[in-house]
Amino acid sequence: MSKDLEHRNSPPDFGDDDDDDNKDDDQMYKSARLPATDDVPLSEDEDEENPFGETVEKKNPPATNVLSSSNEASLQISPVTPIAVLEPQPSTLTEQEHQTFPSDPAISTANSLESPISTTSAVTTKSQVKHVEDPNIEIIVSDPTKVGEGMSSYMTYRITTKTSLAMFKKTDFSVNRRFSDFLGLHNKLIHKHLQMGVILPAPPEKDSLSMAKVKISKEEAIPSDFIDRRRSQLERYLNRLARHKTLVQDPDFREFIEMPGDLPKANNTQALSGAGVLRALSNITNQVTKLTTKTSEQDQWFEEKHSFIVDLHTHLKNLFNQLNLLFNQRKEAGQALKALSTSLNHLATIEEHTLLSSALIELANVEEKLEQTINDHSLKEYTVISELIKEYISLLEMVQLAFQERIKIHQQWLQAEDTLRKKRETKTKLEQTPKGADKLPQVEMEINEWEGKVIRGKDDFERITNSIKQEIEVFEQTRIDDFKKAFDMYLKQFLEQQEKILEIWESYLPEANKINL
Repeated sequence: MSKDLEHRNSPPDFGDDDDDDNKDDDQMYKSARLPATDDVPLSEDEDEENPFGETVEKKNPPATNVLSSSNEASLQISPVTPIAVLEPQPSTLTEQEHQTFPSDPAISTANSLESPISTTSAVTTKSQVKHVEDPNIEIIVSDPTKVGEGMSSYMTYRITTKTSLAMFKKTDFSVNRRFSDFLGLHNKLIHKHLQMGVILPAPPEKDSLSMAKVKISKEEAIPSDFIDRRRSQLERYLNRLARHKTLVQDPDFREFIEMPGDLPKANNTQALSGAGVLRALSNITNQVTKLTTKTSEQDQWFEEKHSFIVDLHTHLKNLFNQLNLLFNQRKEAGQALKALSTSLNHLATIEEHTLLSSALIELANVEEKLEQTINDHSLKEYTVISELIKEYISLLEMVQLAFQERIKIHQQWLQAEDTLRKKRETKTKLEQTPKGADKLPQVEMEINEWEGKVIRGKDDFERITNSIKQEIEVFEQTRIDDFKKAFDMYLKQFLEQQEKILEIWESYLPEANKINL
């Protein structure tokens, strides 16, 4: 995958997942998980990180209400709750939950041959992974609150949910959550759903430096831009989860938005960092190269989509960087207009010509109004366009992780077939040797076991392949809709800004004309 990822909003660092040629047969078949990386140090609590190298003792401080924005909390994760798909409301289609195959390897060949995915199950899977067209659920993240003082402090957010979905006990409810709770939720969803081919959104990554500024700042000096940006990103993240028909039913997600009180303390929440993301995707690239060289399976659809995803990711990153550059330049332009306004006022105070002095004062007011207009438009542009692009850069990286998971599952299937072939060769040799009769029952049992694993491996691969194709179809339609709405809104706001600038200059024209009198 792309090796030049310098963007901060990225999926967690999942470390190396290379298949070990020396692991046990049973271990070799197990579905790939995402172990914690060795490259990224984990901290028990982001909120307790001290950028100055001091050890901070955690206390239970009082809560202090703050402006609007975001939280940086202890990295925590509660025990993963098993997936249980609830009965949907009558207006929705009946859905069946994806089920992992049983771990009992003693499956006969006759039964195994009946296990490939049927047309009916494929249709059920398609209905599962589709995103909710009319989600009937809205989540608002608000009221950022700083709890405690100094480096032991952290931020909490108010999560308000309004829904008509029957699976929830109430139609309107609110909870408070820390930033580390979001990371813990993402970690649990990744471990449960990535292997099913589900494309998950990613929460904002940790920003220890910005959070440290929040912790050491007084209440009135808290950097509200970072807080509000974090709050907006968390709101986007939760609403994307709620729009997914499978994820909205996940018990961990429902517990996150519905359970009053604090969530259980997490101990192994994955730390998210830009450097860790670069290492993770670098490892993915190396693994994909390694695995595909051993793989005989070829799917033109996946090859074309992979190429498209990589190119789109690269171009969106370039676009985001250019928009950031433009945003900074507009901020500088606003500062220059403010300085110009001050200079014009100073000039007007010493100007002896009354009409000219009055025109200079009004021109200074015009420049001040232009500064405010430009700053407001830049902020709206960043919120509407830049944050959406940043979010999709992260989503495309999660798509790449889903593709990588498919490759690993295919490799496990091929390894199971290779092991089965060797077991059969061993049986043939024992049948030709008089002394090998005693070992034949054991070998036949192992052959039956691996025949079952081969069938399950094939089913796993077909399932994740179908799931990813359906997820990509929904992802593409959602992406087109999101960008269409964003650019429509951006163009309307841009036209409004230009009309406002025109009105400002038109209001100044009579004052300028007085100079000629």
